[in-house]
This record gives sequence, C-alpha cells and structure tokens, in this order.
Amino acid sequence: MKNKYVTLIIRVIGGILVVLFILLTYRYFDGNRLLHHFSSMMKQPDKLLMMVVVYGTSFWLRALAWKWYVQKNVPLAVYMSGLFLSLFVNHITPVKIGDAVRVSVLAEQKNVSVAESLHSVAVLRLFDMLLLLFLSAWGIYYYFETFSFLKSFFVLLCLCGIGIVIAAAVWKWKPSFVRKHLNIAKQAWTGPYSYKIIGAVFLSWLCEAIVVFEVAKMVGFPLSIIQAVWVNSMTVAGQVFQIAPGGLATYEAAMSFALTSIQPIWDEAYVVAILTHAFKFAFSYAVGFIVLWKYPQHVLSIRSLLKKKEVRGR
Repeated sequence: MKNKYVTLIIRVIGGILVVLFILLTYRYFDGNRLLHHFSSMMKQPDKLLMMVVVYGTSFWLRALAWKWYVQKNVPLAVYMSGLFLSLFVNHITPVKIGDAVRVSVLAEQKNVSVAESLHSVAVLRLFDMLLLLFLSAWGIYYYFETFSFLKSFFVLLCLCGIGIVIAAAVWKWKPSFVRKHLNIAKQAWTGPYSYKIIGAVFLSWLCEAIVVFEVAKMVGFPLSIIQAVWVNSMTVAGQVFQIAPGGLATYEAAMSFALTSIQPIWDEAYVVAILTHAFKFAFSYAVGFIVLWKYPQHVLSIRSLLKKKEVRGR
C-alpha cells in the first residue's frame, strides 16, 4: 500500500513537470532555431568529442568508486558495463529500473553475491542522491539566500530524525540483515578507499555538469561552471519523478526552470535543456548498443527485468 502511495506521488509530480514542459514547448519551441543550434554543434566536432570524453569520464569515475566500494577482484569493465547498461535501460523504459540492471551485471560475477551487489548499488545510489541534494540546497542558498542557518539546521535535524526512526524500525524488523549490511558498509567507508570514493563521485558530477556548461556556451546562455554544477544537480535530482523514457519532458522542465532561476532567458534555457538531453540520449543509446554487442549475454538479463516490471505493473 505504501509503495502505491509513493508511486502515485511520483506520477503526480512527474505529470505536473510534463504539463509544464508542454507549456514551455507551446511558448518557446522554434524548430528553425533548434536546427540552427543543432547544426552549429555538428560543425564543432572537437567540442562534441570533448563532451563525449568528459561525459564518458563521469561514468569511468563512478565505475572506479563502485569497484573501490565492493573491493572484489572484478575487472573495471564489468562496472562500466553495468553503468552504461543502466543508463541505456533508463532511456528506453518509462520507469527507472537501471539500478536493477547494475545489480544483475555485478551479481553475475562468481565472487560477488546478489546481496553484496544489491548493497553496493543501493548505498552508492543513496550517496549520489545525498550529494545531489546537498549541491542543490547549497546552490539555492548561495544564489537566492532563501535558507537561514536556523532553517537549514531545522531541516537537517528533521532529516536526521526521520533517518533514525527508519533505521530503528529496520533494526527491530531484521536486526541480522542490518548487522550484515552495516559490516559491509563499515569495511568500505573506513577502508583505504573511502576518500577516493567520495572524491570520484563528486568529480563525476562535475564532469557531467561540464556538458551542460558547454551546451550553454554554444547556445549563448550565460552560465558559469559552478552554476552548471547546480543546474545539473537540480535537474538530475528531479529525475526521481521520471515517468517517460530517459526522463523525457521532466528533464527539460527541471533544467529550464533551474536555468531561468539564474538568468530569466526562457527561450535560450529551453534550447539548452533540449540539446543537453538530446546529447545524453544519443550517448546512452550508443554506449548501450556497444555493450550489448560486446556482451550479448546481458540481453537476456534485461529482457527478464523488463518482463518482471511488466508483471508488477499489471
């Protein structure tokens, strides 16, 4: 029942973002202008190549962080494959099931159990979201000064309180389960790779923000790299409410509103959001097909996951 309420909330908020995107499209869509900027991007292969390399580097850094967290003798290529397939699947399905793909790819390794794989993906995904929320909140405070110290402290206190209540409930429900996963987390976060994991994940989001920065520069939208980090954080965090493949519409709406919070140039912000998302779509399909061509055995895993999702949705 609780899952149904959560799903309903996600769909409602996602629906609102889709409606906002439709309104933005009705007001600011200009086919000729989009084609002009798209053509301009195509005429700068050096910039496009740099964006591909930087965006690809962001996944290489996440793969390193994942490998350091798991601490098993598993090739880095396996973690890269998991991340690229996760990205690909999230761009072909309405709901985000990419994390299940990551779990499946890593769990196929002989020396990694399903529980270990699930734990690593869940913890790193949680760390991703916490970092994105931190960057988003920092940006809101820095640019708009809407949070006072007391309000920020109160929000943090509430979040900690909620976390403690949830942790206590889970502990009471399954203490052996909690002990097991706490031990796994303790080994990772207190080991020699803890700072490397944090640094790699942070740098990965910085690399992704560079894509936003470069597209904005091509379009002529005034945006600094620090502002691009905030815009990217707000946009990606908003994809929790994805209801279409790849976060189509919700991504553009979230990025347009984030950009116009810095500079109220709606038409250019809309173009930046469209082109940035188009680039990510193209990248996700390219790397997805390459991985599936190189490791065709993953096709069966993805088909199985998609079928399970269909059954649950009925």
